[in-house]
Amino acid sequence: MLLILRVPERVVVQIMGWSSTAMTARYQHVTGGILADVAQQVGGLLWEVAKTAEEDGPKGSAEAR
Repeated sequence: MLLILRVPERVVVQIMGWSSTAMTARYQHVTGGILADVAQQVGGLLWEVAKTAEEDGPKGSAEAR
């Protein structure tokens, strides 16, 4: 649940009473929903960059001058 809420690792360690951050790797598991959210965010960034590049037009073209 804390991973889904994006609670920082150090805070999770404190809340859970663990002695090291290595425990997060053992007990926190990445869910399919988390992976889908990250994939959507990355995809959104990539498509936004591509869209912006298209709108700017090629460098050196008559439109750019």
